[in-house]
Amino acid sequence: MTQAQFLLFLISVIPIASYFILSLCRDLEKLVILLSKFLPALFFMHLVGLSNSLDSQAVHIELLKAFRDVSIGFMVDRTTLKFLFLLNFLWAIITFYSNRFLIIFESKNPVRFKLFFTLTVALVNLIIISQNLLTTLLFYNCLIMFCHFFAVKLLHNEEGKFFRIFTFSLYLESLLLFLAIVATYKFSGRIDFVSGGILPDNINSAKIFLLLLLFVGGLFASILIPSYYFYKKGQLHPLTIFSLFFLSYAFGSLYVLAKVVIFIFGLNNFASPITQNFLMLLQVPLFLNFTALAILMVISKNLKSSLFYLFFNQLVLAVFVVFTFAVFDPSKIYLALYSFLLSIVLLFLCLSNLTLYLERAENKSLRGLFANFRITTILLIFALLNMAGIFPAIGGLEKFFLLKIIFSQKLIFAAIMLIINLTALVIFGFRLIYPLFKTSDYETRENARENARENDLSIAKDIDLDSSLILTNVVTAIVIFLAIIFYPLITNFFSI
Repeated sequence: MTQAQFLLFLISVIPIASYFILSLCRDLEKLVILLSKFLPALFFMHLVGLSNSLDSQAVHIELLKAFRDVSIGFMVDRTTLKFLFLLNFLWAIITFYSNRFLIIFESKNPVRFKLFFTLTVALVNLIIISQNLLTTLLFYNCLIMFCHFFAVKLLHNEEGKFFRIFTFSLYLESLLLFLAIVATYKFSGRIDFVSGGILPDNINSAKIFLLLLLFVGGLFASILIPSYYFYKKGQLHPLTIFSLFFLSYAFGSLYVLAKVVIFIFGLNNFASPITQNFLMLLQVPLFLNFTALAILMVISKNLKSSLFYLFFNQLVLAVFVVFTFAVFDPSKIYLALYSFLLSIVLLFLCLSNLTLYLERAENKSLRGLFANFRITTILLIFALLNMAGIFPAIGGLEKFFLLKIIFSQKLIFAAIMLIINLTALVIFGFRLIYPLFKTSDYETRENARENARENDLSIAKDIDLDSSLILTNVVTAIVIFLAIIFYPLITNFFSI
């Protein structure tokens, strides 16, 4: 075993080992907090070591030989390494944020969330380093079953109908992904990830169309089937939404889509008339779901519910953008992924600060709190402008390249989606931020208790100036903003 293979093995083990270590120490809360900060740093050090040991060739580890030309194992190359660093960044950011958040929130069982989050990171990590479609399917199914278990255990009977439908769509995804893998093996005789793709050059259009249909259904049936319509109560906290939907579902599905495009189809095969026709067909259900989610996001009166719809709205847009770049400008696929992932993270963190205040304060209103929420408000405005593509940051960079494709290819639906996206985010942002600048509710009530007012303002200020909470927000915002400053380095980084 070479040094690079040994480091790859350690990288595959560290996150899952972290889960078991934290489980063993779950009764020692201070030790759990200390270990939860140390383990992402340990993972980062091994990633740096692997980066220094990795040459131009991919590194493979075969764990189990299933049958001829099919095995279960891990693989890492320069592209995979980039997403491992991104996963490590998300792991560290959310760990530092949640440690402090759960203390202020006065969570009764903070270790449970840490264990769920760590295991989610471990499974996503294994999906990222999977060397073929079979290994990907194995850990993708593990992630689905684990998230279902978490939803049932943690959320009890809340949103029962929604989760039953969403879980059904996840298992449908698993079936379709399995059929896509079987079809890939039937058409090419292999299912491993290879630079340039594995499909034969003479494969006919009907087979490509079938594979596209199966892979898209196998990765995104849960958003094409409008399960979100049954989400009613809006009681999921942003950190729960982040772990249950963003990290486990969105990250995994979008990353697998990118790998399938590049390493199964191959960029030369993918940029063809049949994929352009498939994109024209796919944009109809994506457009309908995107529009419906934008409407639900705007009319929702609950902040948590609005965030839920906003997440799925942006996920639908991300699927369309990734697919559009894959067809017309493949070098920008990873830019689209990074833009979505980082933009959503910053928005989650900012809105978590606000929902944390609403949970703790006696007055359940954000009116007149700008003076006590200055940093969070400014970062929230930045997050929304970046997501809309207005501010010169990674979101603006992504939307710029997308607009070039829209004008050159005359993609009407895509143009309308961007207009809807901008309009919905402006309305959502205005409804959320404008009350912060209005007169406080306490100042309009003659009999308001002074001590309650002072207590609420103190809570807001403590959250906004808390080093663990706000530094994670600021660091994420800086990473997003640096994309425009170091544009040449960024484009080189995302090159395929």
